[in-house]
Amino acid sequence: MSENIDFKELWNRGKASAPDVSEIFAKANRLTRKTRCKIWWSNIILSITILLMIFIWWYYQPQLLTTKIGLILILIAIVIFLVTTNQLSPLLAKADEETDSRHFLEQVIRIKHKQEFLNKTMLTVYFILLSIGITLYFIEYASRGSLLFQVLAYGITFAWIIFNWIYIKTRTIKKQQKAINDIIARLEEVNGQFGDSPLN
Repeated sequence: MSENIDFKELWNRGKASAPDVSEIFAKANRLTRKTRCKIWWSNIILSITILLMIFIWWYYQPQLLTTKIGLILILIAIVIFLVTTNQLSPLLAKADEETDSRHFLEQVIRIKHKQEFLNKTMLTVYFILLSIGITLYFIEYASRGSLLFQVLAYGITFAWIIFNWIYIKTRTIKKQQKAINDIIARLEEVNGQFGDSPLN
């Protein structure tokens, strides 16, 4: 038996032989389209943020070294995040019935591994650099205000970072993993029905 299951052939056999194949494609394509949109919006928003940070540096001319280091760390965090996130884009090709099952499953698994690396490693690096950068950046400007102002400035900023780190990030990753794991399970089921062993 061939190692690859031809989805086009299954498609032509009808739903009795290849249950929910069209639904698997639709679900996978919705997920990849949603991921592409997120990357696209991240590129726009973070590129604007980079330009804003450069403008702040040029216009306000920070005096303290800590402020300059803070700005550099924030810019490095954003650039690292953009570069690593955009490496996911080539994997997000649209699937159709011409694609064989094993190749498609391998592609989805590669996407999953890349997302896990981005979520576990690169987001951690991003948040650490961003937090240190903001802390250093605020020293010059927060020190000009009262103690209450300093507490509020740091408190609100870090409350927002922690909320994003603990709640938003965790919730987003869980939804993302559930969606991609479901697609992988369905593809492995199709492969299993036609004698192809699941991939690890």
